[in-house]
Parts: sequence; C-alpha cells; structure tokens
Amino acid sequence: MKKLILVSALASFLMLFTACSDMDKPSPLDTQSASAMGMNGADIPGDSFGDSDPGLAPRSVDGLPFDPENIPPEMIMCTVYFGFDQYAIPPAERAKVKPVAEALIADPSLKIVLVGHTDWYGTEEYNLLLSGKRGDAVASYITSLGANPAGAETVARGEAGATPDVAKNSPEAAHDRRVDVVKLK
Repeated sequence: MKKLILVSALASFLMLFTACSDMDKPSPLDTQSASAMGMNGADIPGDSFGDSDPGLAPRSVDGLPFDPENIPPEMIMCTVYFGFDQYAIPPAERAKVKPVAEALIADPSLKIVLVGHTDWYGTEEYNLLLSGKRGDAVASYITSLGANPAGAETVARGEAGATPDVAKNSPEAAHDRRVDVVKLK
C-alpha cells in the first residue's frame, strides 16, 4: 500500500513539473491583476473602468472637437505600425514621424493627437495601457527630434475598433497595431 501511495505521489509530482517546464513566456492573453504586472492605478487611464467607455465619445482637444472613432482620412498625417505586444517604434517606421516633427517645429501652433490602437489580443485594461504606451513612444520620438511636446496629446483606444477573432500574424491584426498621427489645426 505504501508503494502505491509513493508511486502515485511521484507520478503526480512529475506530471505537474513536466506540464510547467515547456511553457512559453506569458502572452498578453494571460490575465493578471494590475499589481501582479507591476502596475499601479496611475498606469491605467482613468476612463478604462466602468460600464461605459467615455474614451470613444466625442471630445475636445485644446478646445477643438475631436472624435477618435470617426477620423477623416485627410486629417491623418501618418500611421506608425508596431509589432505584436510592442510599443517601441520599429526602425522602419521612424522615417514616417520625421515630417510630423518638422511640421511641429515649423508651426508651433499646430496641434496633433496621437491615437494609439491595439489588436484584440489581451485584456481590455492591458490593451488600453499598451495603446497609450504606443502613443507616448511616438510623442517621445517627436520630442527627441526637436519638436515641442505641448502640441501633441495621446488618446489610448486599446482594442476599440480592432478586427476581432483574427490570427496574430494576419494582415488585419497587424493593421490594428498602430498609432494614427492626427492633425487638428
């Protein structure tokens, strides 16, 4: 009887550690609490909780009306694309941002909005945080090129408007991982 208990305990032990040993690194699909991810409440936009989503409602930026859900194509100065679960601007995308910085330097009254997006993978809170980081990365790069950051505001949209239920490597998902640089005036 002791052998049977010992063998079953050993088998359970091996199954537990064998199942865990081949796991890949966590993906954004993993749902962890904010504190477990090393975030505090200040890292997540204040409007990301609750029943309604005020981030999608028409709003104003510096007194100008702005609806992040209905941006006319002629207002988009450029679109910067990102890799899956990334917010660093890829080297191939940096050239798109330089004309924006030059325009801000040439016209200090110019106002832009950096609208960050993600694909549908991950939790809503995670995607809002990631889309905000993408917008902030573009703002930081514009500043590093000599433009005044006062003319730029970031709007995190997260997965709002993303194409649902597509593969991570699909063209639709890749299109959703972006920051639209929108010219207000």
